[in-house]
Amino acid sequence: MNNTEQTVSSLFLLNPNVEHVIIGVIYVGLALPIIPVYVVFIYVLTTDHDLAANNMYKLTKQFSVVNFGQILLHIVVSFFIIFPHMERKYQVIVRTAACTLNSLWLAMYPIMSVLAISRILIMKEITSSDRSPLAMRAFGVIGWLYTISVWLWGCFTQNTTLSGVSIAYDLTKLGASVLAQMEWYLCVSTLVVSWGAYFVIALHMQATKRESRCLSWSREGKILLQATVLATFMLCIVIVSHYSDQWLRTDVSIAALHAAWILFPYSYPTLYMSLNLTICKKVFQSIGCPFCSYRKPTVTSNTVNKSSFLKFRSQSHKG
Repeated sequence: MNNTEQTVSSLFLLNPNVEHVIIGVIYVGLALPIIPVYVVFIYVLTTDHDLAANNMYKLTKQFSVVNFGQILLHIVVSFFIIFPHMERKYQVIVRTAACTLNSLWLAMYPIMSVLAISRILIMKEITSSDRSPLAMRAFGVIGWLYTISVWLWGCFTQNTTLSGVSIAYDLTKLGASVLAQMEWYLCVSTLVVSWGAYFVIALHMQATKRESRCLSWSREGKILLQATVLATFMLCIVIVSHYSDQWLRTDVSIAALHAAWILFPYSYPTLYMSLNLTICKKVFQSIGCPFCSYRKPTVTSNTVNKSSFLKFRSQSHKG
């Protein structure tokens, strides 16, 4: 065996820490099953003309793409946990992958806020679902500029690293501690804004539902439920991550937090399709499944029967 073969084989030596190997395999096992769901989900949001023209679904697609990117990078990071020789040899790749994963996590928060505020503007008829106000577009652009700036700075300074069985800021790098603190304020504030916006929508619909007989309260109630579940899930991850140095003392507890992060992308398409019949129908149709073939309830026969009955009674009275 020559030196090249020895080098290659050494890269794929398993981690001598069996616990780390098991944790890495669990990460991969958690991440893989949701990949086909996101592929179909994003495909439908991209190719369906009605959805592609709707600004709200455009934001939904952005959120889904960001989640999908996180899933793929979780798998990459897991391989470095399982094969530590590879992690030590390719530190630049490892840190860039960790930085990208963290940046994609941050990218979700501005998108969530824009989605929530846009729903209020649509509800108040200030705008419509097929167009976005300049202020919302500017807010979205600022959010992406912040995310891209954090990512570029992280790639340049290599400020995010694989630490044990998860990723963390390398506080020895320039600006890492500042970014860690900014991340805390960004995540918490945008979650509060997002959930607060949906709560305002729910209160508004509750106040007006007696005057209006439309079914929008049911729809907005489902949206509030989705927002509450997602915001609570994300807030728990953010809080525990921020205080992980004090609260999480073992690899198993850190792995549990990271596993929750991997599982978060499951919640979004699951809730979205279960609470949105339009998306559910289109997703199942795209894979040729008749399960969600939807038929409008037929009322013609009841109308005919009622008309026939009235006609019969009229003729009876005449007789």
